[in-house]
Amino acid sequence: MNSRKSQRKDRRIRLLDHDTSATLSNPNLVFETFMECLEEGDSESAREVLAASLRHLNKAQLEKRYHIPRRTAYNLLNKKVMPSLELVAKVCMAIRQESVRK
Repeated sequence: MNSRKSQRKDRRIRLLDHDTSATLSNPNLVFETFMECLEEGDSESAREVLAASLRHLNKAQLEKRYHIPRRTAYNLLNKKVMPSLELVAKVCMAIRQESVRK
């Protein structure tokens, strides 16, 4: 019976570490995923994709370069407000431009 328990333990799936900044710093992947969500009518997931990408950007730079107030960025991250189309456009521009800067 002991050997059976040890066999079960060995079959457990182990999760690998994943650095999200590697995928979320790729604007093409972010926009492709964002558009897929919109095409499927999944606005919640589309919002999460933008928020996840926004998490990896410097909030002070967002405010200076793209006129996205810090509070607005944090509200988007915390899902406190529904972003306007104007804000979505600014965030998309920031994601694209910041990836070029790196």
